[in-house]
Amino acid sequence: MLPLVAAGVAAWYLRRVYRFRDPVRLPQAGPGDALSPADGTVSFVRRVQGGQVDQVRVPDLLNGPDASAPGASGPGAGDGWLIGVFVGPLDVHYAYQPVSGTVTHVARRDAAAGNVPLAGAGAALGFLAGRAADLLVTRGTLENARLSSVTATPFGDVTLTLVAPGRGLRGVSYQREGDEGRAGFKAAFMQEGGLALLHLPPAFTPSVGVGDRVTGAQTVIASARN
Repeated sequence: MLPLVAAGVAAWYLRRVYRFRDPVRLPQAGPGDALSPADGTVSFVRRVQGGQVDQVRVPDLLNGPDASAPGASGPGAGDGWLIGVFVGPLDVHYAYQPVSGTVTHVARRDAAAGNVPLAGAGAALGFLAGRAADLLVTRGTLENARLSSVTATPFGDVTLTLVAPGRGLRGVSYQREGDEGRAGFKAAFMQEGGLALLHLPPAFTPSVGVGDRVTGAQTVIASARN
């Protein structure tokens, strides 16, 4: 019985206590630095060209303004970079503001047909073991609920979109349109974890690769130079 009791206590602690932890973070972003928006494993780093990656419309993924309009010109519609960070059950579940600037857009979108797992069982176990899987074109990434915010910077708009896992988003945003965001400040809480999508304009150059472990509000994920 003892192993079963221990497993039950561990599961309760993980669900009720551990995932709500709020570690102290002292962000130190230099001029032009973009900090990781979350703790987790980098799932993909892709170049965005003409608003598409692997024949997927990036504005639709990001849920930015005018995402559904033909010829949309909002965040993700042009060239740039798309970085995905998988936030697992053992990671801190806060999301952080990646850059400083004015928050110009905050939006939430529910899943039309219900949320599905972002990764299969094998991929999920791989993330726990430190092996990344490409989640860009999975059904969950394309269809699940999402929460997005757009921040205007001197280098262009930076968009952070949080995609729900199979349990649903169950997240809350701490941002409002018109807020002056500071790099490293809390942007949202993802109760169930999920996938953090970060779209950066072409002035930025990514400094992480697939499989890298990143720390929210600490790891410099990309940098821009004038």
